[in-house]
Amino acid sequence: MRFCRDIFAGVTMAMASLAVFAAVASMLQQAGMDFAGSFTAGVLLSLVGTLWSAFKRYGVVLVPSLTVTGYLVFIVAVSHGLGWQAVLGISFLSSVLGLLFWWGSKYIPCRELPAIFPWGIKLALAVFLIGLGLKMGRIVIASPWQVMMLGDAADPLMYWSMAGIVLTLVLVAGGWRSALFIGMVAVGMVTFVEGFWVIPEAPFFLPEGLDKVIGQLSFSVPDAKGRVFYGVTVFSLLVLLSAVHWSTFASLSRAGKPAEGVRFLFVLGAAGAVCGVPPLVVSPVSVAASMSQNSRKTLGTVVLFFALALFSEPIIASAAEFPAMAVPVLAGSGFYLLLNTLKHCPLSEQKEEQRAEVLAVSVLVLLLFLSGDFATALGTSIIGYALFMSVSGRFRQVAGSVWLISGIFALYYVYGSMF
Repeated sequence: MRFCRDIFAGVTMAMASLAVFAAVASMLQQAGMDFAGSFTAGVLLSLVGTLWSAFKRYGVVLVPSLTVTGYLVFIVAVSHGLGWQAVLGISFLSSVLGLLFWWGSKYIPCRELPAIFPWGIKLALAVFLIGLGLKMGRIVIASPWQVMMLGDAADPLMYWSMAGIVLTLVLVAGGWRSALFIGMVAVGMVTFVEGFWVIPEAPFFLPEGLDKVIGQLSFSVPDAKGRVFYGVTVFSLLVLLSAVHWSTFASLSRAGKPAEGVRFLFVLGAAGAVCGVPPLVVSPVSVAASMSQNSRKTLGTVVLFFALALFSEPIIASAAEFPAMAVPVLAGSGFYLLLNTLKHCPLSEQKEEQRAEVLAVSVLVLLLFLSGDFATALGTSIIGYALFMSVSGRFRQVAGSVWLISGIFALYYVYGSMF
């Protein structure tokens, strides 16, 4: 049973992550990059990163970031016309600077952050995952008069996504450790039979296109204004990736050494930029690893699926067009993390500190849920905590690392607002 549980967890994480490769390659294609090359390079680098995670017993899956890729493609490449080669150059420089910064992290004692922040990050990630699943399944949609509203039950994607979430939550309530796997497979099979996604006539292809993306990064910018924007983007991406990497490693990994994980992700980021891949991040569906007993077997299953994905891009792209099967995994992972997080809440015993901590965590949860921007949510929360503590007369009790991180995020906001 334990062996099956490990395999189920691995299949769940792998299947929920596969659509990311096609989505990232599609976005990069809009900036002019070869689709097949970016898809193949992304899968290969994720495979290497996940193997490292298994070896180190971190128990997390590494994939390209949809959020970071979207920012680089649509803001940097498309809006400012720098091209995908410049995007890779920015990723490379940010990763190198991030690696240097985090190598010196032992002199920047992030572990002095109040205990409420690691706890609050887990809570924010849980709510974010639930919201992401609801939005992906069109269970909630944008509203002109409210923040959001319920989707149309006549929409097949909404209907089957909701059915998958209900089934998954019922199984979670019943203590089924394979709840995410069963919810995903059940929805995938039903939607396939109903014809909402199909197996293409040519479902497989040989990995190709690497020669079109490897070594294509560029550091040249045509004018002075472009160079300023280039530099600001490097700084912004450095802060964004630092916040995302540290938050997710601290919340989702088993090893308890987030700084080491962050450093390796920056190494992968630099290598990926050379190979034609945007920065890798910890996949949120890594929460599913909590269902397994042996993380190495679980991640070994993920790696096997990633290896098969190198030859299965047409099938992956077809399934991604109707993502109902991924919705129960995302929402279910969020509920799993929420249940585990709410068991312990490290609030201070002092009323003044409690107010500051509750307000800071509330800001973190709301901003991450509404914006999906880890850097903005975490930075605003830390700055808010420093201000809340100062106003309550506890200025001297704010750790030096809190002021340092607040200053870094303040610069991030100031420079980011210029462009």
